Amino acid sequence: MTDLTRRTALYGVATGSVAALAGCTEAGGPAPGDDGTDGGDGSGDGTDGGGDGTDGDAGGDADPETDVHQVGAALSGPAWSRTERRGFCALLTDEDDAAWLLGDAPAETAAFVEATDFAASALVYVESVGPTTCHDEVAFDGVAVENGTLVADAAVLGAQDEGVACGQAITYPAALLRVTSDPLPDAVRLSVTDGWDETGTVRDDDWIRDPESLAGEVRPEHDPANVPAAFECDADGFTRHPQVYDGEVNWSGGGGAGSDAGGDGPLALRVVIPGDDAPGSDPLAIGRGTRFRIELTNVSGEPASVGSQAKYNLELRTESGWTELRGTDGDPTVGYNDLAIGVPPGGTLEWEFEMTETGLVEDGPRADAFRVCPDLVPGRYRFVFFGAADLAVAFDYEG
Repeated sequence: MTDLTRRTALYGVATGSVAALAGCTEAGGPAPGDDGTDGGDGSGDGTDGGGDGTDGDAGGDADPETDVHQVGAALSGPAWSRTERRGFCALLTDEDDAAWLLGDAPAETAAFVEATDFAASALVYVESVGPTTCHDEVAFDGVAVENGTLVADAAVLGAQDEGVACGQAITYPAALLRVTSDPLPDAVRLSVTDGWDETGTVRDDDWIRDPESLAGEVRPEHDPANVPAAFECDADGFTRHPQVYDGEVNWSGGGGAGSDAGGDGPLALRVVIPGDDAPGSDPLAIGRGTRFRIELTNVSGEPASVGSQAKYNLELRTESGWTELRGTDGDPTVGYNDLAIGVPPGGTLEWEFEMTETGLVEDGPRADAFRVCPDLVPGRYRFVFFGAADLAVAFDYEG
């Protein structure tokens, strides 16, 4: 835990020097009443009182120059749980890295990013959490680059005056720390103190979501009660949607999955069925007409890219293998494009279905042409998203 003396020092860092950008300080938040034109020449080194911005430089690289911009409310959502961690950080080494953050960012924040020379500087985006509306800033101390890793202390600041009235609300303050150094950092490790004075280590490569805490399941652990011999349509000219994935699918069980089927990447797929947590219920059993959804979550602290949400197969397990449910009475081709969808840290893509013949196609690609044939039968079904590493989830239809 961080004591009062430590937090008082951080207040000094936050208000002691003013950068060239109004509202941004060398190592902390905006100085109340300052207009950004006096109190410094913008060439400070990120400390209060002319220090070198480090906690000692054992194993450290050259002392970095720093600027801080207070973003205000968190830009990530927030997508992380305050009961599991003290905060979240991301290393931004070019303007494209920041694109996922800036969609709802204030104009001042976008301008701060645009003003960054990424050839000489990197940005560290930091979020934490506090218990009142006065906990609205993040201050930094001890900024250094050690063997390629940026290290620093970060703390959420509350009201400086005990007489200030603060509303009781959970807040997620955020800040951007601009670091100019040679060499530039390629990783971040922060000691983050939240508004309750709880301290923990936060890294830029931390998973922002614990896959074990996600809603839903991956697949049943037991064998299916029914495996039909086949799933054949008697309609003349009916052609099934092709199975676009190649080979084995990736069951993203205990962790996420990325471009490799190792289960340790940024993406986790789950099937979520309303009421599946009721006592005595089978968590992956679906009745006719049940609405359910598939959720793809980026559990990492970095943005992830996937293909179009239309890139999936819906299948039934038969004695002859997994069989696609959907098809057309004409050309089954779907014009899949190569455009990528960005999924921010903690972000989720969703597909919603109803367990009926029409409900499995009405919101999907080529809904005007595709249909399920023959009618659904009890058995083991699965969803395969070939837009990202052939991720799959499965469930049982009871009829």
